[in-house]
Amino acid sequence: MKEFALFYFWYEKFLFKILRISIFVVLFVLSILSLVNKVYPNIPLFIFSLYLMLEVFVVYKISRLIPQIEVSKNTSNPLDSFTLEALGIFNSSLNSQGLIKELLNLSQISFIVAKTDGERKNIQILEIDKKIMAGKALELAKELNGKFVTTSDLFVAYLLLTEDKTKFLFNKKLKQEDIKNILLWTRESYSKEENPKGQDLTFAGEGIAESWVYGWTIETAKYMLDLSRQFLSEKQLKPTGRKDEYAQLVEALSKGASAILVGDEGSGKESAVKELAIQSFSGNFTGNLFHQKIYQLMVDAFMAGAESQGALEERLNSLVAEVSHSGNTIIYIPEFQNIMGSSSFHLDISGALIPYLKNGSIRIIAAVTPGAYKQFIEPMHSLLDSFSVIDFKEPKRADVLSMLFKKADEIEAKNGVILTYKAMLAACDYANKYVKEKVMPGSAVTLLDDSANAVRLKGKKLVEEQDILDQVKKKTSVSVGEPKPIEKTLLLNLENELHKRIVGQNEAVSGLAQSIRRLRAGLSTPTKPISFLFLGPTGVGKTETAKALADVYFGNSARLVRVDMSEFSGDDGMRRLLGSGPGQGDEKGQLTEPVYDSPYSLVLLDEFEKADQKILDLFLQVLDDGRLTDNKGKTVSFVNTIIIATSNAASEFVREQVSKGVSVDKKFQTALLEFLQTKGIFKPELLNRFDDVVVFKPLIQEEIVQVVKFMLVDVTKRLTQKDIKVNFDDKILTKIATEGFDKNFGARPLNRFIQDKIEDPIAQKMLKDEIKRGDSIAVSVDTSNNILISKA
Repeated sequence: MKEFALFYFWYEKFLFKILRISIFVVLFVLSILSLVNKVYPNIPLFIFSLYLMLEVFVVYKISRLIPQIEVSKNTSNPLDSFTLEALGIFNSSLNSQGLIKELLNLSQISFIVAKTDGERKNIQILEIDKKIMAGKALELAKELNGKFVTTSDLFVAYLLLTEDKTKFLFNKKLKQEDIKNILLWTRESYSKEENPKGQDLTFAGEGIAESWVYGWTIETAKYMLDLSRQFLSEKQLKPTGRKDEYAQLVEALSKGASAILVGDEGSGKESAVKELAIQSFSGNFTGNLFHQKIYQLMVDAFMAGAESQGALEERLNSLVAEVSHSGNTIIYIPEFQNIMGSSSFHLDISGALIPYLKNGSIRIIAAVTPGAYKQFIEPMHSLLDSFSVIDFKEPKRADVLSMLFKKADEIEAKNGVILTYKAMLAACDYANKYVKEKVMPGSAVTLLDDSANAVRLKGKKLVEEQDILDQVKKKTSVSVGEPKPIEKTLLLNLENELHKRIVGQNEAVSGLAQSIRRLRAGLSTPTKPISFLFLGPTGVGKTETAKALADVYFGNSARLVRVDMSEFSGDDGMRRLLGSGPGQGDEKGQLTEPVYDSPYSLVLLDEFEKADQKILDLFLQVLDDGRLTDNKGKTVSFVNTIIIATSNAASEFVREQVSKGVSVDKKFQTALLEFLQTKGIFKPELLNRFDDVVVFKPLIQEEIVQVVKFMLVDVTKRLTQKDIKVNFDDKILTKIATEGFDKNFGARPLNRFIQDKIEDPIAQKMLKDEIKRGDSIAVSVDTSNNILISKA
């Protein structure tokens, strides 16, 4: 193998290729001239024949040589597991520097460098021990479950061994795990080096006059779409990455049963059907899966023109008779609930299907979402007896990456761009924020495809991490990824921004700002929402703080989902919160539906303590796992929300302690939580789920005056729009703060006082033309403490 590897290395060199072509041309011309001139014996032709034999021998024999030992069995010499190309380059290089220079000329190594978002000039060429490099390459191949050691393994081994000096990965913000994933991607894209054998010759279908081999399918053509032909025309034959689910599908169909694929949109159900169609039609199966066609039932075409259930069942009988007689058809029915009685088509032919399924006349691949399965399929036990249920659960992150590697070539070819590894990572991290209707890996594929298209339209070639982040922001209007300079400034000054609307409550505002900074710095738990419990008397700024945070952080007060928890204290609270269940109507959940529609939002749970205990227990899951399933089986993610629960519980406790001069610190907070638990208001496990419990103190006189100033700013703005100037002096501010404030209701009555005592009199004067456009008015208090409104 060593000698062959060296020979092949030089044989594939550019100059040697030029020499080979030259020899071929010269021998070919001499052979033709000898034949024309009838020279015998024809020595040039004889030499030309020997030369062709040598070329054929190299191409079909030497180039397909495989190593002696697979990496899993290699315990001694790493070179025994090197591929022909890797061994040739390794043995022909005098040192590691020469080895790296040779490797950098290979397309697979250029692929690795490009995926790191680097360039060849970024690779520092240092001298290291070749034996250590070979050992590290063998270790990598074993770790990635490779068959042999490839040139890609050698190059990545070099990067890892020299990282302490070159900092190549560090400068690209990559870790060892990342470069190993890129290596896995490279192995996927350049698998021929490890598996050099030529392509097997396969024939799709039965050949000429294929349609004559099986029965006629006239009715089938009316109501069905030939998916096998469609999939074959797309020329994408890579495996789906859903190995286990695909194996279950093949097993079910091969034993004559039907299958139900249960998974959300984007989970890979259709990809599994596509792989089955291509493999079967290409003759890669035996038995009853050999050369089968997949046809998709088009429900709208099937129903068109049918005036009764009997007419539909008659069509079904004709269709089943054809499919059964043809012997080469499997029916695929996406949205299976559409023929099981869903409201979409009002069509239920389940009873007519059951006999055909049980006697094996037809085989069906049905696809449904988990919610539809729970509502329409699960209760039908007689139907399920004929199906194998295959769950397409959302895959782990590592599996999603592997699936995206398989899909990358298609996206790159479609858009004429190159996807970097960091772009792939970003797609994994932010796909669920971008496409809420789909799950992984489909949501990540959609994000990559949309980002690649956006990059193409800009005239760029490289899709980088920032392109993914920009695409997510374009759709969600929320910044993701590392904070930019403007956002960093905002976060560092968040207390000041909030205090533009919030009076006092320094401890509460500070605690809130610190938690938000941890969130954007990436130091909070990524699988759960950030959450707060606001405690304190009524009218001290709890709700206003939540509104201000929604404005400042999300940039829009419309992203506030407000739920009055006092409305969920009865027996119907769970239904109203999560929506109606299957067969119970179309009522949407008052919590789940708004969050599903706006996953980037602040969820305000007002008067949290007044909700039923069962509902409070429900939030244990929300605060811990970041998700909630509604009554129809739809899972809603709360990971991207900020949850704020407000409560007036223990208001008297807070008021009494503060009036005694007790400082609102950690010790006070501990005492407050113990009070809540002792009184049975909140369970300890619920309190512990919140990221922080924020205490709001009763307002003091100076703070009440400041609140009044904020409220009067709104009045001033409205009058300014009418071209009327207004001035409020200190006397009126003191009067409003004194008479409008209520100890039990806090600052809330202030707004009513301003409306009754100031806005109403001004409105009357405007209607009487006593105050007109262009006037300036002053609002004060006379000597009798009555409110005085006069022209300035």
